[in-house]
Amino acid sequence: MTNRTPLLAFVGALALSPVARAEGKAPSKAECFDAHERAQLANKEGKPKAAKKEFAICADAACPKLVKTECEAELAKALATVPSVVLVALDAGKALAGAKWTIDGAPADATPGAIELEPGEHLFRIEASDGRSAEKRVTLQPGQRELRVEVALAAPAPVAPPPPAPAPAAKPSVSPVVWVLGGVAVVGLGGFVGFGLAGKSKESDLDQCKPECARSEVDSMRTRYLLADVSLGVALVAGGVGGYLYFSQKKRPAEKGLTLRALPARGGLGAALGTRF
Repeated sequence: MTNRTPLLAFVGALALSPVARAEGKAPSKAECFDAHERAQLANKEGKPKAAKKEFAICADAACPKLVKTECEAELAKALATVPSVVLVALDAGKALAGAKWTIDGAPADATPGAIELEPGEHLFRIEASDGRSAEKRVTLQPGQRELRVEVALAAPAPVAPPPPAPAPAAKPSVSPVVWVLGGVAVVGLGGFVGFGLAGKSKESDLDQCKPECARSEVDSMRTRYLLADVSLGVALVAGGVGGYLYFSQKKRPAEKGLTLRALPARGGLGAALGTRF
């Protein structure tokens, strides 16, 4: 008697193993049973998309009637259960064309139309041509069809404007006080020269009447020399103060209310410089 047990085991294993099937070719009976088995397993795992693919094989007219009838009924259920999404990339609120999509890390086709996925959580990510990227997690429910999944890019970082060029420093205008002091100095110098010449002229006249010159004539000569000295003092003070203000006005503002006045002093006249704030 021939032992047929190894042969039967081989045939059984072949029937239960997945068999590759060319596209457009009717499945064999073994392929029909294998597809039915894989579809049932996918259903138990909650993967209607995978189950739909297998039910479509065993629902073929070439499959045994019993398997075909059951697979057709289950295929209809799977078609209604498989969720799908429509991908929309946004940039500044507008649709972005040419963005690269990945779903759960795998490249995805972003052409118009719905993409079927298994129920559960999925990670959708887009990347723009300028390197910006964004992602979004979405949980799909069974039977959720053509869910619009929008992933928006953040606005590009604003480019900081270059710092404004420093404005050229304005040349400080000469304070009016400087001009006033300059005028006082000029007048003082003029008085010094005028009174000095007058005093010198009077002194020459007195040389003819020495030593019997009248007291009033002598006092007149002294007064002219005194006024010449006072004029020179006023000129020196006004010129010195004016020069100081002119060269220091770049560092500090000119004093307000600057005044210059003559004061009586012992043996002649003096000058007083004052400020008001």
